[in-house]
Amino acid sequence: MTTFKQRLINVGLALSLVVPLHLATAQTVLAQEIPATNEVAEFLVHGEAIDTESTMYPTVSFDIVEAELPADRIVVDESTLYSDTLLFIESPGREEVYYHNFTNPTTYRDYSAWPMYYLIYDNGDMEMLHSINFTEKISEYYDVLAFLNAHKEELLHKVSNDFVWPFADDIDHLYELQGQFAPQMIADAKAAMMRAEAVYETLGEDDPYHYSATEIIEEMRVGHDALMQRYNNMYSETPAFNYYKSEDLYDETTADELIVSVEEVIATLPEAIQRRLSNFYFVPKYEVTYVMEDSFIDAYAMPTGVIYFGDDIEPDQKGLIYHEIAHIIDFNSYSPTSLEYEEFTRYSTNPDWQEIHDAEWYNADDSEYYYNDPVESFAQAFAGYTLEKYMGMQMSELGYVDEDIANRPLSKAYFDDFFDRHGFNE
Repeated sequence: MTTFKQRLINVGLALSLVVPLHLATAQTVLAQEIPATNEVAEFLVHGEAIDTESTMYPTVSFDIVEAELPADRIVVDESTLYSDTLLFIESPGREEVYYHNFTNPTTYRDYSAWPMYYLIYDNGDMEMLHSINFTEKISEYYDVLAFLNAHKEELLHKVSNDFVWPFADDIDHLYELQGQFAPQMIADAKAAMMRAEAVYETLGEDDPYHYSATEIIEEMRVGHDALMQRYNNMYSETPAFNYYKSEDLYDETTADELIVSVEEVIATLPEAIQRRLSNFYFVPKYEVTYVMEDSFIDAYAMPTGVIYFGDDIEPDQKGLIYHEIAHIIDFNSYSPTSLEYEEFTRYSTNPDWQEIHDAEWYNADDSEYYYNDPVESFAQAFAGYTLEKYMGMQMSELGYVDEDIANRPLSKAYFDDFFDRHGFNE
C-alpha cells in the first residue's frame, strides 16, 4: 500500500521532521472582522452544487452552528465517531496497489475517503476498513500504530484535496475545484483527528508505541491545522495566516524579519492566490535540508498550502518567497489521472509548460542544473514574473544569475495568459 508520504515523494517532496513550534503571530493580510454565522459553502461544479453527502461508507453526523470561522461552524457528533458497519466486497479476484480500487467510488465523499486496511477471508471476500471502523473489535487485528496510520492517511488524503479529479474537465478546472472543500469532508477530517487524539491520550510515555505514535500525531496536527486554515481562507471574508517558529531556532531575529518579508509578498498577490495558502513555519536549516538528501534548498512547500523556511535566509529574498508560493499553485493542479495513481497531472509537467521549459530553462550541458526540473523552472518563472510585475525587479537583483524573466519571453507570455485565465488581474 502506497502511503501519503510515498505519494509526496512522487510529487517531489518528502515530509519534514516534526520540531517543537510555537505560534509567532496570527495576523491577517487585511483587517478581518468576521460576523458569526451558520453559513457553509457547497461544492460547486460549473456553478452547480453536487452531492457531497452520499457515500458507500458509514459516516459521522455533524451539526452546523453559528461561529466566526467557517471551520468552527462544523461540529462533529461525537456519538457517531465509530461504526461497526464494514464495507463488504465479494471476492474481487484481482490485486490492487490502492485498496479503494476494489470499492469503485462514485461520489465526492467516496473519493475523499482513503481506506488503508482491510479484512480478507478464506474465500477471498473482503471488508474494507474506513477509519471510522477502527473499533475495539478491529483491535484484534491491528495495533495502535496501524490505527493511527490509518487515520493519518485518511486525514492527509483530504488535506491534499487531490481526489476531485473525476469532476474536472481540464487542468484549469481541476485547479478551481481544488480550491473548494465540502463541509462533509471537513467533518470527516475532524472526526479522524478526534479519534486519533483520543487513542493517543491513552498511551503513557513508557508505552513501547509512544515515540512512534507521537511522530504520527504531530504530523496529523500539522496537516489538520493546515486543512482548517485552508478552509477558513477560502470561505472567510479575507484570508489569514499563521506564522510558527520552531523552539529550536538559534536566533529568532532572522525569522521575525522574514515574516515581515512574507507579509509584504503576500500583500502584493491577488486575493485568489492568497486564499490557497495556509500556514508558514520557520525552522532550523537542517530541518529544511532533511527534505531531500544532499540538498541545498532554503525552503520548501507542501500540497497542504504550508511553506517551511530555514533560519539562514536573508529577509530580502522575496524571489524565494514568490517561488515557494508558485509551488502551492502548482500543487493545486496536482492530481492522479486514475485510481491506479500511476500517472499524474500538474501545471509544471503539462505539455504547455514543458515546451517552454525545454526552450528557455533546460540546460543540456549541465545535468545538475537545478531548473532542469520543470517543477522548479515553473516556480522560478512565476517568481521572476511576479517579482517584476509587483515589485519592478529582476531576479538578478537578488543574486539569481541568468534567471531574469525579462530574458525569457515565452515564460513571461505564459504567465500573462495564466493570470488572465484565472482572473488574477481583476
